Amino acid sequence: MLEISDEKLEIILSMTAFDNAFIRTFFDRNTVEFLLRLILKKPELSVETVTFEHVLDDPVSKGVRLDIRAVDDAGNWMDIEFQINPREVNGRRLRYYHSRMDVQMLERGKQYTELADACVIFICRGDPIGKGKPMYCFQMKDQDNEVLEDGQLTLILNADFPGDWEYKNLMEDLKSADSKDMHYDVLKERMQTVKEKEGEIMEAGHVLEDYLKKQEDKMKSEIVANMLKDKMPEETIVRLAVVSPEFVKQVQATM
Repeated sequence: MLEISDEKLEIILSMTAFDNAFIRTFFDRNTVEFLLRLILKKPELSVETVTFEHVLDDPVSKGVRLDIRAVDDAGNWMDIEFQINPREVNGRRLRYYHSRMDVQMLERGKQYTELADACVIFICRGDPIGKGKPMYCFQMKDQDNEVLEDGQLTLILNADFPGDWEYKNLMEDLKSADSKDMHYDVLKERMQTVKEKEGEIMEAGHVLEDYLKKQEDKMKSEIVANMLKDKMPEETIVRLAVVSPEFVKQVQATM
């Protein structure tokens, strides 16, 4: 506890599931499985693996970083995203997430019929669709309303929906920073463990430091990229952005 400043401790204690720096501290296989069983209405669903900030990338196309990627015992993929700004959620982004997942799931030489199911879930602080609903479910259908059995499912949940609905308590739990305000025992106990046990708080502190460092590097990368676009000399960029020549070269290689 002594290694964490009062300022950082205050930040940790105020964090919720919607804080990127807290996601991989709060969630584990058990809490992810609980969340998916509830939202997908699959009480028998068994999650085999969970990864955080899972990157789907290749050398020629735009990469995607999944907040939480879960794979069940049948090899199906589920992506859970926590989105504070609902305006950043749109149909083409959802389409792209599915496409990146599909590419990663189907290995060379496999048949299309071997492609596993994929579910993308966005839990948002607001309504990105704008129709005033607490939840949206998207599947591809034909003109007769028949579902195309392509194995894709997209769900958008509005955590700020003001009325009563099926997942209101769950949404309140995900927005809560204090276990005393939570409804579900699985989430309540996990929050207590993370924020009340010294070892877990220490780990949360390390995660927070790592996240802040990544955010700082991201901001510097954007600044350096803009300077390079303006054709500034390398030595000028190093001096003004307070970065190393190697950092400038790394940014340049990604442009």
